[in-house]
Amino acid sequence: MNEIANIVDEAKKAYEGNAWHGPALKELLSEVSAAQAAAKPVPTAHSIWEIVLHIAGWQGVVTHRLKGEPIAEPLFGDWPSIKDKSPKSWEEALERLGSAQEDLIKQISTLPESALQQIATGTDYSVYFMLHGVIQHTLYHAGQIALLKKA
Repeated sequence: MNEIANIVDEAKKAYEGNAWHGPALKELLSEVSAAQAAAKPVPTAHSIWEIVLHIAGWQGVVTHRLKGEPIAEPLFGDWPSIKDKSPKSWEEALERLGSAQEDLIKQISTLPESALQQIATGTDYSVYFMLHGVIQHTLYHAGQIALLKKA
């Protein structure tokens, strides 16, 4: 398996499952209600919902950078606020995350192996570093979500 295929595989495992570390992000979110997603059991921490939008936003940033767009921050902001806490809005947030993941995987899959050593658009680090970083970012926040679900 080449490195692009390895990165795609790791990104899919982090989001969809069959990961060595335990439940993937999608698995953690599968039974979270809108009320649970909006709750702040740790008052100074972000909610599950805020984390979901944050992950989706940064996946979008990476996707845009891979397309050659020098984007510095997610289109909806780093930590978008939740105005509508309805179940429909929660489903839309989950769909946004799913779409961001799908778009990212598609974009990574189109890369030639040589792109990994290039500097990512709008950054001072390599595409390789950025792609591993976005996967690590997803897993970091998935761990937070796992804890928030127990709180």
